[in-house]
Amino acid sequence: MESKRVQAIGRTHGGLTSKIVAACDRNGRIAAISLAAGNRSEVKLADGVLDQIGPVGRFLADKAYDARALRNRLAALGAETVIPSRRSVKRPPPCDYDAYKGRHLVENAFADIKQFRGIATRYCKLALTFTEMLSLVCFAVNTRTSRRGPSPYL
Repeated sequence: MESKRVQAIGRTHGGLTSKIVAACDRNGRIAAISLAAGNRSEVKLADGVLDQIGPVGRFLADKAYDARALRNRLAALGAETVIPSRRSVKRPPPCDYDAYKGRHLVENAFADIKQFRGIATRYCKLALTFTEMLSLVCFAVNTRTSRRGPSPYL
């Protein structure tokens, strides 16, 4: 019997959960996804997503991705980071909050994905089958004809 960690299931305050980390292009289409247990740190999963995509011009993320190691990796790739700092940071790096407004495209992509009941409730028990179903749903969402145009903020 396989462990829950291998199956990307982790115990949190809300129960057993999984975490989906995704990267979107400037049009809000999902370019890469990664699945992990719900109790894992998101910033550690960002490396796996960055390995899946090509060159990055601008990296928008929320405060959960505020880590020096990730910022250094993105700087080495030549990407501009738009990540607000956590309150505990004594000298926060600058953040372009006007460009940060474009992060709503990622939230919209997740809202589109969660319209599929099998993804929202994770009917698939195995991580492999859930990831494949997630890929299929991302393909369906990305190929809709009524897609939004590029973000004016990016």
